[in-house]
Amino acid sequence: MLEKGLKVEAEGLLKLIDRGDEAAFAKLYALYSKRLTAFSISILQSSEMAEEVVEDVFVKLWNKRGSLVSIDNISVYLYIATKNQTLSYLSDKAKKLITAPFDDLNTSIEAIHQDPHSLLISSEMLARVNAAIEALPPRCKMIFKLIREDGLKYKEVAAILNISVNTIDAQMAIAVKRICQAMGISKNAIKFPREKETL
Repeated sequence: MLEKGLKVEAEGLLKLIDRGDEAAFAKLYALYSKRLTAFSISILQSSEMAEEVVEDVFVKLWNKRGSLVSIDNISVYLYIATKNQTLSYLSDKAKKLITAPFDDLNTSIEAIHQDPHSLLISSEMLARVNAAIEALPPRCKMIFKLIREDGLKYKEVAAILNISVNTIDAQMAIAVKRICQAMGISKNAIKFPREKETL
């Protein structure tokens, strides 16, 4: 629990801040910023993001000057504001991860581990295939990995990445074309069939 003296000091500062006193605002920030940052870190697990959250809380507090006298307990207010801002930050981050395009992600593809002799592919050819896969654009590489390595269906990958099955089909066509080019063979000579699904 915050010391009684701190609470009294904070309430006095709040009255000054309400009138636009920047020095009082700086003192209030100094009194609470470390505590609020530690609180936010406990949720976010990131000191850098927590510091950003606390700064946002204080910016919003400063923008509300002129109506701060209605705050009964500044400590409770700041902790609730920090909690809400932290949860909002997590929510925004989650939304971005769900809806953002996957073009900028760096997805590593495991090398194809089948026995080259059983596939009648030389080790040189195998290296060329793996190099071609690694050279694919990030989203194309991710889609290829999910379908060919992880064994997911086009429809499943479309749901995971929040894109259409047609986009998956187009990206797989790009992957097959580039792999064929790297191997120096016709696209029709290799079969990476598009699965037949009932939608």
